[in-house]
Amino acid sequence: MTLTHSLSVHNLPCILSRLIALMPNTTHRALRAIAVFKLLKALSLIVVAAVAFDLVRSDQLDAFADWIVRLPIQHGHRMLTRLLDAMLQFGPRKFAAIGAAACVYAGLFTVEGWGLWRGKRWAEYLTVVATTSLIPLELWEIAHRYTWVKVAALLLNIAIVVYLILLLRLGKSPR
Repeated sequence: MTLTHSLSVHNLPCILSRLIALMPNTTHRALRAIAVFKLLKALSLIVVAAVAFDLVRSDQLDAFADWIVRLPIQHGHRMLTRLLDAMLQFGPRKFAAIGAAACVYAGLFTVEGWGLWRGKRWAEYLTVVATTSLIPLELWEIAHRYTWVKVAALLLNIAIVVYLILLLRLGKSPR
């Protein structure tokens, strides 16, 4: 077997598996890094939920609209202006739905993050399933509104899934 044959795409999982097997201490650090990432996502969604639930009350929504109108962003910030215009068209039910969805995902990310931080194998499975299930939505979002940030988030999520699948396959999770 030649060097180029051993480095082929078909052998990539095997090569990555061997690298992971050589780095048991890194595994724990990597799981902790993924856990921190998940917990930061949960925290940001809690903030989104709090803002959305606060905007359910029409007096808060009116105050928010007045504040937006006074901001000096009308010129040169077309995308932000369009986003804010769309938000001002939302009714209380839409904000309640956004808040509820943010709470559900914050709960999921909190459970994933806590489990990964503690090195729980079930958290690795949960993270693989949950993150993989959201990849089609991320692809759809990129296809409709392409940004480099969305592409970077997608690539990071794919890397997390591949890493966790390799860990699960090798049984190298710290417990």
